[in-house]
Amino acid sequence: MESQTVVAALAALAQTSRLEVFRLLIQAGDAGLAAGRISQLTGIPPSSLSFHLKELTHAGLTLARQEGRHVYYRANYAVMDQVVTFLVRNCCGGASCELAPSGATADNDTRLATNFQPQEPPTMANITIYHNPRCGTSRNTLTLIREAGHEPEVIEYLTSPPDRATLQRMIADAGLTVREALREKGTPWQELGLDQPDVTDDQLLDAMMQHPILINRPFVVTPRGTRLCRPSDTVKDILPQA
Repeated sequence: MESQTVVAALAALAQTSRLEVFRLLIQAGDAGLAAGRISQLTGIPPSSLSFHLKELTHAGLTLARQEGRHVYYRANYAVMDQVVTFLVRNCCGGASCELAPSGATADNDTRLATNFQPQEPPTMANITIYHNPRCGTSRNTLTLIREAGHEPEVIEYLTSPPDRATLQRMIADAGLTVREALREKGTPWQELGLDQPDVTDDQLLDAMMQHPILINRPFVVTPRGTRLCRPSDTVKDILPQA
C-alpha cells in the first residue's frame, strides 16, 4: 500500500462524524447498512451524511451497493487491514509480537493482517430507546447501550411518538407517575396550563399525545425493565449481558 493511500484513509477518518459512521459500519459487518438507517442511528442529517459517505468511499474505506431505491454501505475490511498493517509494520523490530497466534511463524505484516478481523455485529436484545438526537442525555444513553455491545431499535419519538397505551405502560413499568414523565424544560407545559395541580393524568396524557415534546427522554425498554434514563448511567441497570 502506498503512503498516499494511507494518508487519504487517515484523513477521511480524522473527523468525528465520519469516524462514527465508519465504526458503525465495522460493527454492522458484511451486510452493511442503508444510508437512511445510518442517518437514524447516528443522528447525522441525510444531507451531511451523503458528504461523509462520499469522503469515506473516495478514500476506499467503504463500499456501496444499490438495492432497489436504497443504497447500502459497508466497511471495506481489505483496505482497513492494509492500513493497519502499514502503520504497524515491523512494530516489534523482528521480535515476537503479542498479537501473533500461538505457534505462528509468519512475519509481522502477515501476522498483524491475520489478527485484524471485523468485529461481530452488536447483539440485538430487543432494546428500544425513545430518542431525541438533539438531547445530550439521550445521545449519551444511546452511546452507553452501544458500548455495552447492543444495537437498539432507535425511535425518534418527536416524529414517531409511542401510542397512548405504550406510553402508559412505559411510565408504569418505570415506576413513575404521569407527571414525573412530563418534560417541562423547553416545552409549552405552562402555556397549556399543565402546571396546575388539578390537571388529571388523563389530561396530561392527552397533552403528551398532542405534543410529544412533553414526553421526557430517553425512555429505554429492555428485557430487564424500563427506565427513564436521567441520568444516562441509569440505563446500565437494565442492560442485558452482551
